[in-house]
Amino acid sequence: MIKDTALVLEGGGFRGIFTAGILEVFMENNLYFESVYGVSAGATYAASYISRQPGRNLEVNELINDKRYLSFNNLLQERSLFSWDFILEEIPQKIIPFDYETLQNSESQFYVGASNCQTGEAEFFLLNKADKQEFKTILSASCSLPLIAPVVRYKNKHLLDGGLVDSIPFNKALKNGQHRALVILTQPENYQKNPLKFRWLFKWYYRKYPKVYETLCKRAERYNDSLQQLKKLEKEGTVFVIRPEKPLEIKRIENNPIKTRKIFEDGVNTAKRNLPRLYQWINAGS
Repeated sequence: MIKDTALVLEGGGFRGIFTAGILEVFMENNLYFESVYGVSAGATYAASYISRQPGRNLEVNELINDKRYLSFNNLLQERSLFSWDFILEEIPQKIIPFDYETLQNSESQFYVGASNCQTGEAEFFLLNKADKQEFKTILSASCSLPLIAPVVRYKNKHLLDGGLVDSIPFNKALKNGQHRALVILTQPENYQKNPLKFRWLFKWYYRKYPKVYETLCKRAERYNDSLQQLKKLEKEGTVFVIRPEKPLEIKRIENNPIKTRKIFEDGVNTAKRNLPRLYQWINAGS
């Protein structure tokens, strides 16, 4: 267990399978951190890392072309392109068993980020002590992308995708007691997020949640500012960043497991190339 260091994982839809490849290498090398902060896809792939189940993320990846996982039929029936009942209940409880007990007993504190539609602020939930229903609800909230998934309600909070407010929660980790952070990104160096398009549509669609619209309008600026902060902290040695060397050749929403498996392998290879530098950084802080 690496003390005083947080592992921070951004989302990015199916680009997150790159992160899953990196986490696979971490499991092979017994690299575990005192706390883990994940949003959206980063949180879902982190769950199998915290539960110490190598190969599980790749097994689940083979199901992404199942219509129960991802389809327009889901969107019509459940108002969500993704079926959280299938992904976060049927798969972990019946098809590819998830080790809830290891998650609950883990030495790593696992925080999952979501965006509060009422306040426009980020909310982080400790998943270790969640029961099976809370596990499903919190992770689905963190992954519920605007327009293609409904608002998720949990303990009087109305929640959406964690990446809307705090896409890369390294500041949360550092303010929460960790001295350093290892950050895994799903975009290459020098990437910049573009401002929101079709603002009128989002303003109308979230007319009951004006904070969501405000958050979406500020998202690109906030994200790009985070990248600037990361560069500064990286130079100081406070954070270590692992990112793709070039743009990942995959759509944000993808149902071809062959394409996603290739991105997984990209993550594996990137992690292996970074391991020597990562070990030096870890040892320098111990």
